[in-house]
Amino acid sequence: MNRLIEHLVEPQRLLLCWQARESKDRSRYCVGQLVKHGDEVWLQYGVDDQELAQAIEMGFQGYPAFPLNRPEHRRHVLDAFMRRLPPRSRRDFGRYLELRGISADAEISDFGLLGYTGAKLPNDGFELVHPFDEPPAVFEMLVEVAGFRHEAEIGVSQLQEGDSIRFIPEPDNTYDRLAIRIESQGRKLGYVPRGQLEMLHRMIDQGASLEGMVFRINGTDDRPLVYVLTSITRDQSAIPKTAPRLEA
Repeated sequence: MNRLIEHLVEPQRLLLCWQARESKDRSRYCVGQLVKHGDEVWLQYGVDDQELAQAIEMGFQGYPAFPLNRPEHRRHVLDAFMRRLPPRSRRDFGRYLELRGISADAEISDFGLLGYTGAKLPNDGFELVHPFDEPPAVFEMLVEVAGFRHEAEIGVSQLQEGDSIRFIPEPDNTYDRLAIRIESQGRKLGYVPRGQLEMLHRMIDQGASLEGMVFRINGTDDRPLVYVLTSITRDQSAIPKTAPRLEA
């Protein structure tokens, strides 16, 4: 097994992203957020009203059991999203964690687990994204290479776990000026998923260094999946002395 995540960061909120599977480019939208309020978790739609409106145009109808006609939901939110994960009582739960870069004996909350795993299911297009609002000087995250099937300039058989990865911003990208290309062996593998771009650019703007390695390769021949363990080291001089207050 490759190196695992060493610095777990407990989130105070998680972004709720949705993929428009019927669109030509399978666009992703940030449609809301899950926010911790004491022992409760609330779901709030419309972190970015424009992005939510675009998602609705593409067919977004809200998360099941939490209708869009209410901008905020406060009851049974964590329970609903935890049903997207296998129960901790499962005999192979430790293996489930390790495949997502988390030690089998790690102490991680349910809310943190949602953020680090993404809580993705095969067919509904939803994903939770850890925004790392107030990260420490060094932390890690697992990144799934977006667009590998269509964008890669190297075959999956030419990759190995442990191969080093580079992250290269593409400000001239005609589709998304925030795009960050993922490369190995000097050739493109794909891109950083949209939901993680804002955070990574925030880190880059603060002088952080990004290092990555191929962590896991799986999926099918028709849809291979490549995961990159990404280590982020922040410039100490750029870290605020007092962390900004998170507003719900």
